[in-house]
Amino acid sequence: MSDTTVPPAAPTRLAWRTGLARLPAVKLGLIGALLLFMEIPNGLVSAVISERESRQDSVREDIARAWGPAQTVTGPVLVVPWQALVPARPIPNTPPQPPERVTGSIQVVPRTLSATIRMQPEQRRRGLFGAVVYEADVALEGSFAVPELQAPGFPGAEMLWRDAYAVVAATDLRSAPADTALVWNGEAKGGTADVPMGERCGEQRVMGWPLRLAGPPDGAVPFSTRFPLRGTGSLRLAPAARDVSLVLEAPWATPSFGGAALPARSDVTADAFRAEWRGGVGTRQAAWPMGVTECGGALAAAGAQAFGVDLLEAVPTYRMVNRASKYALLFLALSFLTYFLIEMAARIRIHLVQYGLLGLSVSLFGLLLLSLAEPFGFGAAYAMATAAVLAQGSLYTAAVTRRPRLALLFAGVLGGLFAFLYVVLRQETYALLSGTVALFAILSVVMAVTNRVDWAGRGEA
Repeated sequence: MSDTTVPPAAPTRLAWRTGLARLPAVKLGLIGALLLFMEIPNGLVSAVISERESRQDSVREDIARAWGPAQTVTGPVLVVPWQALVPARPIPNTPPQPPERVTGSIQVVPRTLSATIRMQPEQRRRGLFGAVVYEADVALEGSFAVPELQAPGFPGAEMLWRDAYAVVAATDLRSAPADTALVWNGEAKGGTADVPMGERCGEQRVMGWPLRLAGPPDGAVPFSTRFPLRGTGSLRLAPAARDVSLVLEAPWATPSFGGAALPARSDVTADAFRAEWRGGVGTRQAAWPMGVTECGGALAAAGAQAFGVDLLEAVPTYRMVNRASKYALLFLALSFLTYFLIEMAARIRIHLVQYGLLGLSVSLFGLLLLSLAEPFGFGAAYAMATAAVLAQGSLYTAAVTRRPRLALLFAGVLGGLFAFLYVVLRQETYALLSGTVALFAILSVVMAVTNRVDWAGRGEA
């Protein structure tokens, strides 16, 4: 019997591929490709979040149309019409023509305006969506010091004091009673919308009070008026006076002060706020010449300087969910990296399909968070979504690795990530700082853990 040596069979292409895939560097590359592929379900989840956010905005607009929009209050402003007779231009070979009548008006702002606005906010819902609405009690008082008025270009123009009127403008005046009175120099004047500029002034509606003055007011003339307003989301005061003070208060814990000026003083507690502003158009201009039916001038100048408050939700659900969804790729990367390190440390093999199933579980977190936040609120929804994903991922890891300790390790890593994300979401001022420090720490840990990994597979037999 001859002793013959059978040469070993050449490795098949499948075996070569299997061995190559086991190299740490190659496996990590495949995981990276899978991570990029997981952007597809993440994008679908982000699209659903955007659609629900758009639906929320649409419902908020519907509620604002029915209840009242964001309000901007302007005035009061004194409007004094004038007229002048201008000689007609002579025409050759024709009899003399009668003089032409030219008209216009001058808007005069108060010398002082003190506004006190008390708001009563509430949450109005339509199905799962809602908006912050309010009822406001607006009290305006101050004084007019009317300067000597002269129509520009018409020195001999006659001021029609009998036709003078005062106006207050707001974005929507449906909630203001038709019999709202203006107290002018101690005398109550009945309100009417029938003023020369009409019921609207640009984007605002106007209330007017005919004053029927005998002549130019002598000295400072006090005034006051009070009326209710209903609005949604925000309220502004346009400072149509030379010296304006505004006091704004409401039982609401999350105001955002904005507009052309911040409050000179503000006090925000756990359940209410009070803010005070000082402003006005100053001494630069007290009167604006206008056409007799025009509504710009002082009203427009004041509108550009409006300031006030936005009533924010205590926890802006859709903004928080949207912010959380932006961390989906980071969660997937760290979950895959944990699986990869488990492979390297425990010398077990986890198939790429199992990585993908884990990735889908983590990707569903944003969708779970959104669907639960709408009926239960963000805080409770975050706890429930976290518990669901942690339980599913940990049980799956236990089934894949058949080692409960590794499943507990994975649960600890993923739970720490969710806790870190919640802290970042709840922060506003230091969110970027805390997130950056945490990512730097995570990278340092990964560098330390993977320091002894044989990326080229040279140690394999």
